[in-house]
Amino acid sequence: MKEEFLQYIWANTLFRNAGFTTLSGKNVYVLNVGLQNKDAGADFFNARIRIENLVLAGNVEIHLRNSDWFRHGHHLNPAYDNVILSVVREADSPVYNSRGKEVETVVLDYAEGLYDEYVFMQKSERQPACRRNLGKIDRERFLLNLQALAVERLERKCEDIRCILEQTGNDWQECFYRLLCKYWAGNVNAEPFYQLALALPYKILLKQADRTDILEALLLGSAGLLKGEQEDEYLAGLEREYRFWQTKYGLHSLAPEIWKFMRIRPDAFPTVRLALLAAFFYRFADWMGEITQAQTLNEVLSLLDVQASPYWDNHYRLGVVSSYRPKRLGDGLKRTIIINAVIPFLFLYGKEQGNEDYCEKALAWLEELQPERNYIITDWEACGFRFQTALQTQALIQLRKEYCDKHRCLQCRIGREVLKKISC
Repeated sequence: MKEEFLQYIWANTLFRNAGFTTLSGKNVYVLNVGLQNKDAGADFFNARIRIENLVLAGNVEIHLRNSDWFRHGHHLNPAYDNVILSVVREADSPVYNSRGKEVETVVLDYAEGLYDEYVFMQKSERQPACRRNLGKIDRERFLLNLQALAVERLERKCEDIRCILEQTGNDWQECFYRLLCKYWAGNVNAEPFYQLALALPYKILLKQADRTDILEALLLGSAGLLKGEQEDEYLAGLEREYRFWQTKYGLHSLAPEIWKFMRIRPDAFPTVRLALLAAFFYRFADWMGEITQAQTLNEVLSLLDVQASPYWDNHYRLGVVSSYRPKRLGDGLKRTIIINAVIPFLFLYGKEQGNEDYCEKALAWLEELQPERNYIITDWEACGFRFQTALQTQALIQLRKEYCDKHRCLQCRIGREVLKKISC
């Protein structure tokens, strides 16, 4: 057993009743458990208890057993002289403060099922670890907790964006450009796309946003995909353009080997995605104004409704002819970009500019988007849950990555709800 568990029981008043009997036989009634201390010193500050007829205010220290009091040196430390109650799982000896005064001790009494569930959750290899008692929690409270977790995930994403923003010298356009590139290709080529954004600044693309072919040349060339002699006339023209702008702006190309084509659908080939990115910048040079001014989710979706130039109607790879198929962003990728780039960016931009409308709009769009499909959602569906929005599924991703995978059940809103029901 860990002290963390006993601290959780005390902090959330999950003990069987508020009345205890001390080792010395005195009656104790807990009026206020106090405020938990995460730093050095006693575990809880400003607690209030009544011993017999005397009301005391002070600190509470929690251990697995009383002998830990001496093992931790509290009997020699004046900082613990204000402890009015020692709370333990096992009272193996009386304890004294640095002045030699005995500190009253009580044994924490709680439902045995609490610890059994806690151990189960900590040791479970299947997720969610609290699945065997999920049916006991209130569904409305569960959904409210999901809303809080979704905001928590959004805030975490904002911290990542702040780092990017700092790296750009607080250039919001450049920041979004890097963020957009990161999610434009999906998971497989996310890192190469981000490296491309670092190698090819947005301000250079912006200067050429009136010509799709130059945008394609800059993107494909900087990606390192326009190497060697080109038999294809269109590609030869792109390479000539790139060499000109490369010299003009001092650009360098990425190694072509970093791009992955294996085990992904042709529509997701980096060449196709780069062509679509060129089409996006051609259509919306002032994308930031478009996003901030958009009022509905459909408007944002329409911004991403781009089609690659005619060359790509019968190409997936450079110089390799394929059957006719116009290239567009798929609905799934649009949602991914909106969830991971557009919404967090707009949320942070609203916070930094003091515009709550942007923040509220970002959350509203998240709630309007269809739920994501991944292994995390599947695990919850196996427990009998169904989800209607991307806000809910984003909450589950936050839950999994920040709590379940780290076994932080006692800090988790859902885990705490489960344990609370068991204590009843």
